Amino acid sequence: MKKTLAILTVLCLVLGICGCKSQPDNSSSDVVDVEYEEIIVDEGGNTITSSDQTTTSSQDAQSNPTTSSNNNSSTVDNSVKIDYDTIVEVDICDDIVRGYLSADDANNQYYWLSNFSGNKYDYQNLSLSWKMAGGPYTVYFSENADFSNAITLQTSSSTIKNSILVPGKTYYWKVIGAFSSDILGGGRIKVKDEPVRWIQIDGTGNVRDLGGWKTTSGKTVKYGMIYRGQKLEGVTANGIATIKQLGLKTELDIRYATQKFQTPGTGMNYEFIESPGQYDNVMKAEPEVFKASYKRVFELLSNESNYPFYAHCNAGADRTGTFAFIVNGVLGVPYEDLTRDFELTSFSSTGKRWRGKGTGNTFAEGDDVMQEDSSNTVAWGRLYKEMMAYGQRNGCTTLEASIEHWLINYIGVPKSQIDSYRNIMLK
Repeated sequence: MKKTLAILTVLCLVLGICGCKSQPDNSSSDVVDVEYEEIIVDEGGNTITSSDQTTTSSQDAQSNPTTSSNNNSSTVDNSVKIDYDTIVEVDICDDIVRGYLSADDANNQYYWLSNFSGNKYDYQNLSLSWKMAGGPYTVYFSENADFSNAITLQTSSSTIKNSILVPGKTYYWKVIGAFSSDILGGGRIKVKDEPVRWIQIDGTGNVRDLGGWKTTSGKTVKYGMIYRGQKLEGVTANGIATIKQLGLKTELDIRYATQKFQTPGTGMNYEFIESPGQYDNVMKAEPEVFKASYKRVFELLSNESNYPFYAHCNAGADRTGTFAFIVNGVLGVPYEDLTRDFELTSFSSTGKRWRGKGTGNTFAEGDDVMQEDSSNTVAWGRLYKEMMAYGQRNGCTTLEASIEHWLINYIGVPKSQIDSYRNIMLK
């Protein structure tokens, strides 16, 4: 999709740090002193590659980058001088997903869904440039200049899809090759502060953080607290390593009793939450079982020591989507954004999940059921209408109030637990 726009000959360039629509922060104080001969800039200005013709003296080389109050630039590997003062913003969200999230009406949202649903974009899309010296490479990310508490990733190329970076945070990064301890590149990046935060856990999919969304009160749902995704039966050793790096503590298995299964080795506490209902069936299906399940959900969510959570059904779409509607809806995330989170499943291996079937080039008024047959029911809009109708019968005018009233008076969740949950999850 990208075309070469220009080839420039320069003497100095900021070390290439790439992401969707990356831009340098205007507050930065220095530039990276790396000398290149040929620079290739793509059509969107998103990636920078080069032939490395560096001329830094080997006498200035150091084996590790250091920082000081006077100079945060460091020379490493006889060629690369890394600047830890300059901050470059990156967008870890793929361009397709970003296009959907940025669409501001049903017509535009339908365009992205109808053209790209079923394609797999459920990963962080991050590109970093460094001196290629034979992989695999180990990349370190840390919020601290001394690289304490670093996230470490293995990669064979400079395009990284299995990072677990958090939007809104700024990271120091560095990379080391397989054949020496020389640092081949590094710098500082700030991750664009907008949803969505995909997480790639090997052996499963459709995994994303429920954080990042704004509430009607102006607060923000915290990242790193609740993740949603597919079942874990196929998770690999690498996937378990990611689970442990995320620090996941509690698994919520939201499935039928016949599907109950605890994957060994994850290190998470296992909670089976039998859920016979999804979408508008939360008002109808086996009420006593459903009530007991969601009473247990909020017992767990109201206790901060249980976090972070991994919540899943089989595909991470329907029962998990209903769970996300309830737990983010009661925090005050508006219906429009709850719908965006639900429809993001369409950009994963699970397949499309839309608010309705779509007619012509858009979603029409009342188009609230995507599928209803013997194999499955996908009725996102109907869930919203049923919940709002329940709330209005009880004097509620907002979705947040309707869900709260439903939890307290229908499910039996104490108000104190909902308040505790909000205090834990919102900032």
